[in-house]
Amino acid sequence: MPLPFQRILLTFFFSGVIGFSEVVDQQAWEKKVPENRADLAAIQARLQELIPVTQKALVSIEANDGAGSGVIVSPDGLILSAAHVIGRTGVNMEVRLLDGRRTNAVSLGGSEISDAGMLQIKEPGPWPYVKIPKLHSSKVGDWCFGLGHPGGFDIERGLVVRIGRIIEKKDETMQTDSRLLGGDSGGPLFNFEGKVIAIHSRISNEPDQNFHVPIESFQENWEFFREQDLLTFENIEQGGFLGIACEESDQGLVIQSVIPGTAAEKAGFQENDIILKIDDEVIRNREKLTIFISGKEPEDEIKIEYQRQMSTATLKLKLGSRFE
Repeated sequence: MPLPFQRILLTFFFSGVIGFSEVVDQQAWEKKVPENRADLAAIQARLQELIPVTQKALVSIEANDGAGSGVIVSPDGLILSAAHVIGRTGVNMEVRLLDGRRTNAVSLGGSEISDAGMLQIKEPGPWPYVKIPKLHSSKVGDWCFGLGHPGGFDIERGLVVRIGRIIEKKDETMQTDSRLLGGDSGGPLFNFEGKVIAIHSRISNEPDQNFHVPIESFQENWEFFREQDLLTFENIEQGGFLGIACEESDQGLVIQSVIPGTAAEKAGFQENDIILKIDDEVIRNREKLTIFISGKEPEDEIKIEYQRQMSTATLKLKLGSRFE
Protein backbone atom coordinates (compact mmCIF):
# COMPACT_ATOMS: atom_id res chain seq x y z
CA MET A 1 0.00 0.00 0.00
CA PRO A 2 1.23 3.58 -0.62
CA LEU A 3 2.65 5.41 2.35
CA PRO A 4 0.10 7.58 4.19
CA PHE A 5 0.18 11.22 3.27
CA GLN A 6 1.20 12.19 6.81
CA ARG A 7 4.53 10.40 6.32
CA ILE A 8 5.44 12.35 3.21
CA LEU A 9 8.11 14.95 3.90
CA LEU A 10 6.99 18.37 2.65
CA THR A 11 9.51 21.15 2.28
CA PHE A 12 6.84 23.79 1.74
CA PHE A 13 4.52 25.17 4.42
CA PHE A 14 1.90 27.90 4.65
CA SER A 15 2.24 29.44 8.09
CA GLY A 16 -1.05 30.24 9.78
CA VAL A 17 -3.26 29.15 6.86
CA ILE A 18 -6.25 27.29 8.25
CA GLY A 19 -9.35 27.74 6.13
CA PHE A 20 -11.00 29.40 3.17
CA SER A 21 -12.68 32.35 4.85
CA GLU A 22 -11.72 34.62 1.94
CA VAL A 23 -13.34 34.15 -1.45
CA VAL A 24 -11.17 32.92 -4.33
CA ASP A 25 -12.65 34.17 -7.64
CA GLN A 26 -10.33 32.05 -9.85
CA GLN A 27 -7.88 29.21 -9.43
CA ALA A 28 -5.22 30.60 -7.10
CA TRP A 29 -2.38 28.82 -8.89
CA GLU A 30 -3.34 30.50 -12.16
CA LYS A 31 -2.83 33.99 -10.76
CA LYS A 32 0.41 35.90 -11.26
CA VAL A 33 0.91 35.99 -7.47
CA PRO A 34 -1.21 34.81 -4.52
CA GLU A 35 -3.37 37.74 -3.44
CA ASN A 36 -4.50 36.67 0.03
CA ARG A 37 -4.61 33.88 2.61
CA ALA A 38 -7.38 32.15 0.71
CA ASP A 39 -5.14 31.86 -2.36
CA LEU A 40 -2.40 30.28 -0.26
CA ALA A 41 -4.88 27.89 1.29
CA ALA A 42 -6.19 26.93 -2.16
CA ILE A 43 -2.68 26.22 -3.43
CA GLN A 44 -1.97 24.11 -0.37
CA ALA A 45 -5.23 22.19 -0.73
CA ARG A 46 -4.58 21.55 -4.42
CA LEU A 47 -1.11 20.19 -3.67
CA GLN A 48 -2.52 17.87 -1.00
CA GLU A 49 -5.11 16.67 -3.51
CA LEU A 50 -2.55 15.88 -6.23
CA ILE A 51 0.20 14.17 -4.23
CA PRO A 52 -1.69 10.94 -3.39
CA VAL A 53 -2.39 10.46 -7.12
CA THR A 54 0.97 11.45 -8.60
CA GLN A 55 3.14 9.68 -6.02
CA LYS A 56 1.96 6.25 -7.17
CA ALA A 57 3.86 6.61 -10.46
CA LEU A 58 7.17 7.72 -8.87
CA VAL A 59 9.99 5.17 -8.89
CA SER A 60 13.47 4.95 -7.49
CA ILE A 61 15.98 3.66 -10.06
CA GLU A 62 18.87 1.60 -8.74
CA ALA A 63 21.98 0.71 -10.70
CA ASN A 64 25.46 -0.49 -9.76
CA ASP A 65 26.92 3.01 -9.72
CA GLY A 66 24.18 4.91 -7.88
CA ALA A 67 20.51 5.75 -7.66
CA GLY A 68 18.10 8.18 -9.23
CA SER A 69 14.40 8.69 -9.78
CA GLY A 70 11.87 8.29 -12.57
CA VAL A 71 8.17 8.37 -13.31
CA ILE A 72 5.87 5.87 -15.06
CA VAL A 73 3.87 7.43 -17.91
CA SER A 74 2.04 4.45 -19.43
CA PRO A 75 0.16 1.42 -18.09
CA ASP A 76 2.71 -0.92 -19.70
CA GLY A 77 5.52 0.58 -17.62
CA LEU A 78 7.34 3.16 -19.74
CA ILE A 79 9.48 5.31 -17.44
CA LEU A 80 10.84 8.79 -18.10
CA SER A 81 14.11 9.66 -16.38
CA ALA A 82 17.41 11.43 -17.04
CA ALA A 83 20.09 10.32 -19.49
CA HIS A 84 22.77 10.48 -16.82
CA VAL A 85 20.67 8.14 -14.66
CA ILE A 86 20.24 5.41 -17.31
CA GLY A 87 23.86 5.82 -18.51
CA ARG A 88 23.48 3.88 -21.74
CA THR A 89 21.00 1.78 -23.69
CA GLY A 90 20.32 -1.85 -22.76
CA VAL A 91 21.25 -1.68 -19.07
CA ASN A 92 19.25 -3.86 -16.68
CA MET A 93 18.12 -1.82 -13.70
CA GLU A 94 15.95 -2.33 -10.65
CA VAL A 95 13.16 0.10 -9.89
CA ARG A 96 11.20 0.47 -6.66
CA LEU A 97 7.72 1.84 -6.24
CA LEU A 98 6.70 3.98 -3.31
CA ASP A 99 5.53 0.98 -1.26
CA GLY A 100 8.95 -0.64 -1.61
CA ARG A 101 7.96 -3.16 -4.27
CA ARG A 102 10.83 -3.99 -6.65
CA THR A 103 10.69 -4.79 -10.35
CA ASN A 104 13.14 -4.99 -13.24
CA ALA A 105 13.52 -2.55 -16.12
CA VAL A 106 15.84 -2.03 -19.07
CA SER A 107 17.16 1.32 -20.28
CA LEU A 108 16.04 2.48 -23.71
CA GLY A 109 17.27 5.61 -25.51
CA GLY A 110 17.49 9.30 -24.84
CA SER A 111 19.81 12.21 -25.43
CA GLU A 112 22.73 13.78 -23.61
CA ILE A 113 21.78 17.12 -25.16
CA SER A 114 18.71 17.57 -22.99
CA ASP A 115 19.58 14.80 -20.47
CA ALA A 116 16.38 12.90 -21.34
CA GLY A 117 16.23 9.14 -20.88
CA MET A 118 13.69 6.30 -20.97
CA LEU A 119 13.35 2.86 -19.38
CA GLN A 120 10.85 0.04 -19.84
CA ILE A 121 9.61 -2.18 -17.02
CA LYS A 122 9.99 -5.80 -18.07
CA GLU A 123 7.06 -7.27 -16.15
CA PRO A 124 3.59 -6.88 -17.68
CA GLY A 125 1.27 -4.19 -16.34
CA PRO A 126 -0.90 -2.49 -15.73
CA TRP A 127 1.31 -0.12 -13.75
CA PRO A 128 0.26 3.09 -12.00
CA TYR A 129 1.05 6.02 -14.28
CA VAL A 130 0.58 9.75 -14.77
CA LYS A 131 -0.34 11.71 -17.86
CA ILE A 132 1.62 14.09 -20.06
CA PRO A 133 0.11 17.46 -21.05
CA LYS A 134 -0.27 18.90 -24.53
CA LEU A 135 2.83 20.27 -26.24
CA HIS A 136 3.95 23.67 -24.91
CA SER A 137 1.33 23.79 -22.17
CA SER A 138 3.69 25.09 -19.45
CA LYS A 139 5.08 28.60 -19.27
CA VAL A 140 7.19 30.87 -17.10
CA GLY A 141 5.40 31.74 -13.86
CA ASP A 142 3.40 28.50 -13.62
CA TRP A 143 3.22 26.77 -10.24
CA CYS A 144 4.80 23.32 -10.16
CA PHE A 145 5.90 20.67 -7.71
CA GLY A 146 8.64 18.08 -7.85
CA LEU A 147 8.78 14.56 -6.44
CA GLY A 148 11.86 12.44 -5.95
CA HIS A 149 13.97 10.22 -3.75
CA PRO A 150 16.88 12.46 -2.65
CA GLY A 151 19.58 10.35 -1.06
CA GLY A 152 17.97 7.19 -2.46
CA PHE A 153 14.88 5.19 -1.57
CA ASP A 154 13.85 5.39 2.10
CA ILE A 155 10.56 3.70 2.96
CA GLU A 156 10.52 5.17 6.47
CA ARG A 157 10.90 8.73 5.23
CA GLY A 158 8.85 8.38 2.06
CA LEU A 159 9.18 10.68 -0.92
CA VAL A 160 10.10 14.35 -0.74
CA VAL A 161 7.88 17.06 -2.23
CA ARG A 162 9.09 20.49 -3.32
CA ILE A 163 6.83 23.25 -4.63
CA GLY A 164 7.89 26.21 -6.77
CA ARG A 165 7.37 28.08 -10.01
CA ILE A 166 8.89 28.02 -13.48
CA ILE A 167 11.56 30.72 -13.73
CA GLU A 168 12.74 30.13 -17.29
CA LYS A 169 11.95 27.75 -20.11
CA LYS A 170 14.15 27.73 -23.17
CA ASP A 171 14.89 25.05 -25.74
CA GLU A 172 16.08 21.91 -23.90
CA THR A 173 16.06 23.36 -20.37
CA MET A 174 13.51 24.42 -17.76
CA GLN A 175 14.60 26.31 -14.64
CA THR A 176 12.53 26.45 -11.45
CA ASP A 177 12.82 27.31 -7.77
CA SER A 178 11.48 23.85 -6.89
CA ARG A 179 14.54 22.69 -4.97
CA LEU A 180 16.45 19.58 -6.12
CA LEU A 181 18.80 17.35 -4.12
CA GLY A 182 21.09 14.44 -4.96
CA GLY A 183 19.01 11.42 -5.94
CA ASP A 184 16.21 13.54 -7.43
CA SER A 185 17.74 13.24 -10.90
CA GLY A 186 15.24 11.70 -13.30
CA GLY A 187 12.27 12.43 -11.05
CA PRO A 188 9.12 14.23 -12.23
CA LEU A 189 8.09 17.87 -12.11
CA PHE A 190 4.29 18.29 -12.22
CA ASN A 191 1.93 21.10 -13.05
CA PHE A 192 -1.15 21.78 -10.95
CA GLU A 193 -3.21 19.45 -13.13
CA GLY A 194 -1.03 16.56 -11.96
CA LYS A 195 0.65 16.10 -15.35
CA VAL A 196 4.39 15.70 -15.93
CA ILE A 197 5.90 18.87 -17.41
CA ALA A 198 9.60 18.09 -16.89
CA ILE A 199 12.19 15.64 -15.57
CA HIS A 200 14.79 16.65 -12.97
CA SER A 201 18.27 17.04 -14.43
CA ARG A 202 20.92 19.35 -12.92
CA ILE A 203 21.18 20.25 -9.26
CA SER A 204 22.66 23.40 -7.75
CA ASN A 205 23.31 24.71 -4.25
CA GLU A 206 21.34 27.83 -5.16
CA PRO A 207 17.59 27.60 -4.41
CA ASP A 208 16.59 29.07 -7.78
CA GLN A 209 19.12 27.15 -9.89
CA ASN A 210 17.23 23.90 -10.42
CA PHE A 211 17.22 22.58 -13.98
CA HIS A 212 14.87 20.10 -15.62
CA VAL A 213 14.31 18.45 -19.02
CA PRO A 214 11.09 19.95 -20.45
CA ILE A 215 8.53 17.33 -21.44
CA GLU A 216 8.70 18.81 -24.96
CA SER A 217 12.12 17.20 -25.42
CA PHE A 218 10.47 13.82 -24.93
CA GLN A 219 7.41 14.68 -27.03
CA GLU A 220 9.41 15.93 -30.02
CA ASN A 221 11.73 12.89 -30.00
CA TRP A 222 9.48 10.19 -28.55
CA GLU A 223 10.05 7.49 -31.16
CA PHE A 224 13.79 8.08 -31.27
CA PHE A 225 14.10 7.81 -27.47
CA ARG A 226 12.05 4.60 -27.42
CA GLU A 227 13.58 2.86 -30.42
CA GLN A 228 17.18 4.11 -30.75
CA ASP A 229 20.31 4.09 -28.61
CA LEU A 230 21.12 6.90 -26.22
CA LEU A 231 22.50 9.83 -28.24
CA THR A 232 25.86 10.90 -26.83
CA PHE A 233 28.04 13.88 -27.61
CA GLU A 234 30.53 11.45 -29.11
CA ASN A 235 27.85 10.21 -31.55
CA ILE A 236 27.09 13.80 -32.52
CA GLU A 237 30.73 14.54 -33.32
CA GLN A 238 30.94 11.57 -35.70
CA GLY A 239 27.75 12.33 -37.64
CA GLY A 240 26.85 14.87 -40.30
CA PHE A 241 27.28 18.59 -39.68
CA LEU A 242 25.16 21.47 -40.97
CA GLY A 243 26.85 24.47 -39.37
CA ILE A 244 24.16 26.70 -37.87
CA ALA A 245 23.24 27.99 -34.44
CA CYS A 246 19.50 28.46 -34.00
CA GLU A 247 16.77 29.29 -31.52
CA GLU A 248 13.29 27.87 -31.16
CA SER A 249 10.29 30.02 -32.06
CA ASP A 250 6.59 29.56 -32.80
CA GLN A 251 7.37 29.62 -36.54
CA GLY A 252 10.26 27.16 -36.47
CA LEU A 253 14.01 27.20 -35.78
CA VAL A 254 15.40 30.69 -36.33
CA ILE A 255 19.03 30.75 -37.50
CA GLN A 256 21.11 32.96 -35.19
CA SER A 257 24.44 32.46 -36.91
CA VAL A 258 26.04 30.50 -39.76
CA ILE A 259 29.51 29.01 -39.33
CA PRO A 260 31.87 30.01 -42.16
CA GLY A 261 32.99 27.23 -44.49
CA THR A 262 30.21 24.82 -43.50
CA ALA A 263 27.49 23.18 -45.57
CA ALA A 264 24.98 25.78 -44.36
CA GLU A 265 27.10 28.71 -45.55
CA LYS A 266 27.84 27.06 -48.89
CA ALA A 267 24.09 26.55 -49.39
CA GLY A 268 23.47 30.26 -48.78
CA PHE A 269 21.68 30.21 -45.42
CA GLN A 270 21.52 33.54 -43.59
CA GLU A 271 20.75 34.83 -40.12
CA ASN A 272 17.00 34.99 -39.39
CA ASP A 273 16.17 32.30 -41.92
CA ILE A 274 13.66 29.90 -40.34
CA ILE A 275 14.14 26.13 -40.71
CA LEU A 276 10.72 24.52 -41.24
CA LYS A 277 11.29 20.95 -42.47
CA ILE A 278 14.12 18.57 -43.27
CA ASP A 279 13.36 15.76 -45.71
CA ASP A 280 9.67 16.67 -45.34
CA GLU A 281 9.75 16.19 -41.54
CA VAL A 282 8.71 19.17 -39.40
CA ILE A 283 11.58 20.38 -37.20
CA ARG A 284 10.49 22.57 -34.26
CA ASN A 285 13.09 21.59 -31.69
CA ARG A 286 16.85 22.19 -31.62
CA GLU A 287 17.49 18.78 -30.14
CA LYS A 288 15.46 17.13 -32.90
CA LEU A 289 17.53 19.01 -35.48
CA THR A 290 20.76 17.75 -33.91
CA ILE A 291 19.43 14.20 -33.68
CA PHE A 292 18.35 14.28 -37.33
CA ILE A 293 21.60 15.74 -38.67
CA SER A 294 23.96 13.66 -36.50
CA GLY A 295 22.08 10.54 -37.61
CA LYS A 296 23.30 11.21 -41.15
CA GLU A 297 26.79 10.72 -42.50
CA PRO A 298 29.04 13.49 -43.83
CA GLU A 299 28.34 13.90 -47.57
CA ASP A 300 24.74 12.67 -47.19
CA GLU A 301 22.26 14.83 -49.08
CA ILE A 302 19.26 16.38 -47.33
CA LYS A 303 16.38 18.61 -48.40
CA ILE A 304 15.59 21.67 -46.25
CA GLU A 305 12.45 23.78 -46.40
CA TYR A 306 12.98 27.23 -44.92
CA GLN A 307 11.44 30.68 -44.72
CA ARG A 308 13.24 33.94 -45.51
CA GLN A 309 11.23 37.03 -44.68
CA MET A 310 7.80 36.22 -46.15
CA SER A 311 8.89 33.67 -48.74
CA THR A 312 9.29 29.89 -48.41
CA ALA A 313 11.87 27.95 -50.38
CA THR A 314 13.44 24.49 -50.55
CA LEU A 315 17.02 23.50 -51.29
CA LYS A 316 19.20 20.41 -51.26
CA LEU A 317 22.69 20.25 -49.77
CA LYS A 318 25.38 17.77 -48.79
CA LEU A 319 26.26 17.67 -45.10
CA GLY A 320 29.78 18.30 -43.95
CA SER A 321 31.90 17.09 -41.03
CA ARG A 322 32.70 18.79 -37.72
CA PHE A 323 36.37 18.11 -38.39
CA GLU A 324 36.64 19.89 -41.74
